[in-house]
Amino acid sequence: MPKKEDPKQPQLDASLWTRRDFLERLGAASGAAAISQVAGRAATTAGMNRERPVHDAGRLFPQGLPELAWTEFSASGFAAPVSGVIYHPSKPPCCGAPVGGISTGCLDINVDGVYGYSSIFNPVSPCPIGKGLRMPRKMPSYQPLLGLSIEGRTHVLTTQKILEGGEISACLDPFFGRGVVKEIKVPIPKLDGVEPAKEISYWGHYPVVDIEYETDTPVTVGLRAWAPFIPGDTAASNIPAAVFEVHLRNTSSERQHGAIAFNFPGPDPQEARATDFRRRGISEDFHGVMVSSEGGVNYVLGVIGKEKARLGAGLNGTGSAWSKIASELPEPSYREAGEGRLYTDPSSSAAVDFSLAPGESKAVRFLLAWYAPVWEGARKAWVEDYNQSNGKRNPASWNVSKWAGDTNYYTHMYAGRYWSALDVARRMAKEHAELLERVLAWQSVIYAEESLPAWLKDSLVNNLYLITEDSMWAQARPPLGDAVYPDGAYGLIESPRGDPDIACIPCDWYGNLPIVYFFPELARSTLKLYMHFQREDGAAPFWLGILGDTPDFVTPAYDWQISLNGTCYVDLVDRLWQRTGDDGVLREFYESVKKCNTLTMNLRKGPRGVISMPEGNQGMEWFERGEWVGMCSHLGGLHLAQLRMMERMATHMGDEPYARQCRAWLADGSRAMEDEMWAGKYYWNFYEPETGKKSDDVMGYQLDGQWAALFHGLPGVFRTDRVETTLETIKRCNVALTPKVGAANFCRPDGTPVTESAKVAAYGTYAMFTPEVVVLGMTYIYAGEKAFGVDLVRRHWEDLFLRQGLTWDTPNLVRGDTGERIFGTDYYQDMMLWALPMVMNGQDIKKACASGSLVDRVIKAGNRA
Repeated sequence: MPKKEDPKQPQLDASLWTRRDFLERLGAASGAAAISQVAGRAATTAGMNRERPVHDAGRLFPQGLPELAWTEFSASGFAAPVSGVIYHPSKPPCCGAPVGGISTGCLDINVDGVYGYSSIFNPVSPCPIGKGLRMPRKMPSYQPLLGLSIEGRTHVLTTQKILEGGEISACLDPFFGRGVVKEIKVPIPKLDGVEPAKEISYWGHYPVVDIEYETDTPVTVGLRAWAPFIPGDTAASNIPAAVFEVHLRNTSSERQHGAIAFNFPGPDPQEARATDFRRRGISEDFHGVMVSSEGGVNYVLGVIGKEKARLGAGLNGTGSAWSKIASELPEPSYREAGEGRLYTDPSSSAAVDFSLAPGESKAVRFLLAWYAPVWEGARKAWVEDYNQSNGKRNPASWNVSKWAGDTNYYTHMYAGRYWSALDVARRMAKEHAELLERVLAWQSVIYAEESLPAWLKDSLVNNLYLITEDSMWAQARPPLGDAVYPDGAYGLIESPRGDPDIACIPCDWYGNLPIVYFFPELARSTLKLYMHFQREDGAAPFWLGILGDTPDFVTPAYDWQISLNGTCYVDLVDRLWQRTGDDGVLREFYESVKKCNTLTMNLRKGPRGVISMPEGNQGMEWFERGEWVGMCSHLGGLHLAQLRMMERMATHMGDEPYARQCRAWLADGSRAMEDEMWAGKYYWNFYEPETGKKSDDVMGYQLDGQWAALFHGLPGVFRTDRVETTLETIKRCNVALTPKVGAANFCRPDGTPVTESAKVAAYGTYAMFTPEVVVLGMTYIYAGEKAFGVDLVRRHWEDLFLRQGLTWDTPNLVRGDTGERIFGTDYYQDMMLWALPMVMNGQDIKKACASGSLVDRVIKAGNRA
């Protein structure tokens, strides 16, 4: 007879797994893995409110701040004012800020106090933008996090809309308006016998979410949800856990008794790789429950410290469960199995009873740790289907041994350091205070940077959210091998809900700067994979993991955008070398980038070839939906910058013959650019002398190569006087066409829009790429127009954050006339923003990372150096 158990408490597993059993069931790796003053300030601070309400010391941040405006204010944990935007549920952003670290997955916490998109349990979900596509992001559940019960009244800390139930529309990528699904509505239950929060104020500063709730009770509630993310500390940033610190404050003159409850949905059967779960009570430095699936996925939910938590199933299973939190939590459903129980409900809740004297406050810290060590990568069938439909253009490879099966599986790097969520929870229970201090310390450095306007400080902090949304870091286990041992394989997903391919090389060119700055060992890991999968002819991969499937590292493709893939590879190696000052980087990659550079410069033979599209216009370039023939100003300028970098590398390596060859290519390309491509006030978009075909459209981003060379500490690649003239033309045409948002990709020389029928208008007449606006702004700064350049980027970010609500769902492409998103969700290309403060301060990448720089001070603050 099994021992009678208290149904109010979680049950111990009858047969706890040994470490060996755990390894056998998971297939986890043995051993730990190696972890290794602003000109024009009045213009750049437009949209920022400078009022500073007196901060109530009990609040996380002041109430009564203006919403949808950059504001400076005091905040809990910060010695000096911070910068931020306050949101309310009446005008919410598309998605909430995520809590999560590097390749831990993350949970979006929405402005209305509910769970948004999630990736902590490695979901595999249908991608709504195309038939047969999959995405590593789970649709929002919209379940509330918190409930407060005071003297018989229960408030679920969310909005009336959530309490009423029905259907909620999820935030989707419009994908040029051609998605298979135009809208997804998520059904949510009606919650009975409860009241909503009266007001919710929300401030996100990744990796922290601060929320202040007002109710019709004498107790106010503040929530600080956060996860460890510390620039310069890869291991601490790779802890799969979050703390939900709830601040309870009695504002009355009488003692208040009540309960605060936390709700967590848990994994679904696909995420758990099972339908049965075991529940184990934990009473250590925290009191809680460990929920484990038979598929090796588990999590811990508990309360840190001496608080005695009441534990139960999730609170959204029935409509009335929330109303009873003062006295009981729901029991998870189960069946008897041998000497224990198997549970079919993966959800959990924890409640803490409290008594607050008049004016008293206390903090209750709910701890969530998760462990889902294996994710599903690409399927062979999808690679075959992709190649059948797109193979002639850009076939993908299936680099897997026959015995390995038809689906790739990868093991998270964090599983090399933790055996389960219990290991993670134990560390967090012990170190949470120190880790939070370190998070707030590195953020304080950015907020205190006097050379930056308030909008940029806030944007830089929140821009780093893309790292947790997009990072994947795998151990060196099959289908990976020695090429990534011992540091593993690291890459960023281009767009988890739009283009779920991994380590797309032009995306890295735009977006990997924060990785290079703060986690250079991870940037090096990606470069090693590019080198490993380099084609015999020298071509660098366009991506490492195939488009349209879940994150993968061994299904590369090469030919799309081949005209600039080599440019990216040379640039990425050079930026890592410049950042680290480590000649070992150069020695490791030199022969590989040399081979790639030679291929790139010979894609078009003969004079002018250096700045021309490849023979047959193969593979397009970054602005891939346009028309390109012959010599091209955008591509050509980038090739010239590439040659400057390559010549410096060759010289440093003592390879004078190749340095001489690079100088010869550079001279030929520069001559052709200045003699044949200059149109009088700008450079032709393209020109093919053999056919006489020419595009006189003004390309807003034709000078990208100028920025790239200067940012790498090299001379520019266009004539200085012509750069100034070209920038005036772009200002008169492309910027004037879309003045509130940025600069249109293309414009007619008289300043009128290109027509819808123009091939260069394939993305839309007023379209512009978000990271390109940043590059253009920096090009103006380098040309001496600092105020204008900074304000150009500010206007674009103001549109994203304050008008479109895309603070934590940044796009790739927007409309310049309306500011609306055209394409892209969580696009890591937008981390190009992290180049802006350095350029504002007159720095190249080497100086940007030197001792005393912003990057250096952020790292030292977070690591207490």
